[in-house]
Amino acid sequence: MKVMGWIKGLWVCLVAVGILVSITACSFGNDINKKIIVQGIGVDTAENGYLLSVHYLHAGAEDVTTDLIQTQGQTVFEALQNLTLQTGRIPTYAHNAMVVFGKDCAENGFTDVFDFFSHHYEIRPTVQLFVAHERAEALFRIKNSDSYLLAIQAKSYAEAGDSANTFTNSTILNITNQMASECHAFAVPELKSSHNENIQLGDIAYFRDNHLIGYFDREQTKGYLAAAHSLQSGSLVLDIPNIGTIGLKIKKTNKKVTAQIIDGIPHFQIDVTCDGYISEISRDIEKTISETTHQQFENALNQKLKTQIQLAVDQAVIRDQVDIFYFGSTLQQQQTAYWKAHKDTWGQDMVKMQYTVNVESSLEHVQREAAAAF
Repeated sequence: MKVMGWIKGLWVCLVAVGILVSITACSFGNDINKKIIVQGIGVDTAENGYLLSVHYLHAGAEDVTTDLIQTQGQTVFEALQNLTLQTGRIPTYAHNAMVVFGKDCAENGFTDVFDFFSHHYEIRPTVQLFVAHERAEALFRIKNSDSYLLAIQAKSYAEAGDSANTFTNSTILNITNQMASECHAFAVPELKSSHNENIQLGDIAYFRDNHLIGYFDREQTKGYLAAAHSLQSGSLVLDIPNIGTIGLKIKKTNKKVTAQIIDGIPHFQIDVTCDGYISEISRDIEKTISETTHQQFENALNQKLKTQIQLAVDQAVIRDQVDIFYFGSTLQQQQTAYWKAHKDTWGQDMVKMQYTVNVESSLEHVQREAAAAF
């Protein structure tokens, strides 16, 4: 009898658990159907405020797909609230992977549009920010077969950008901190469509006081990353006079910036070290490599990176008065008295600054497993 009672009790427990699981599954399913699970948001200016393009997960009868919906409002918050009025469902942002601002929106400034993304409790601080080459909505509409291309590739842009050295760590958290810094400057990667309806990383857009000011091309971007951040896993092709063409892989760069005040003018020393190796080389050149030619390779790399840094500094800082290299922060740390006296006019005074660049590279010899490419 005790055994029978134990079996009966176990059976009752199993039935109760089954009912609970069933109720939970139904509740979860109903909850999903009441929400818009946002994957990506595009922000463009509109006649009366902002036009938002939203990629979201759509649960069909057999599978889950990504769909596109657009909404408008006088503010970003109002536009997203209007999604509920349009669909009867509540948007949730925990799975959002990216925010793309249209060029017009970036030129007008992020002051009015960024607040929602930096303060909403559901939006992760690691969400990546981009600037569209033109309108963000154009990128959100591009499809590959039946899928929206931007939604498929969202996570791959950061990885591709890191390996190609065309990407800055433009997360919501980082941009928020840079907006609040003394320099009020930050950089965001560009996304653009190609002729074959593909989407790719473009140039680097840089901002001052939350407004788009200009762009770094690929060469300047490498210089910017080397002098302000770090180059990692990048590739370079060098033409060495009287020797030929070689391919290099950069492992990593490190930088150090020091400031001095000479005759009342800030002078900055930008020191960059670079580690890499020779990845591609013709067999004829490889046979004749000596310590002298190896030094020539390193000298050519030093000059290449130096030129890239100079191009970036001259354009952004000297021409456009955007302290994207954070020279102001260096003054604040190393020349405190000067900074206290000039911080209010640094936006105008930075064009008078002087700087020198020194690059020291160390290249490993030809990696024997690398195939000759030339």
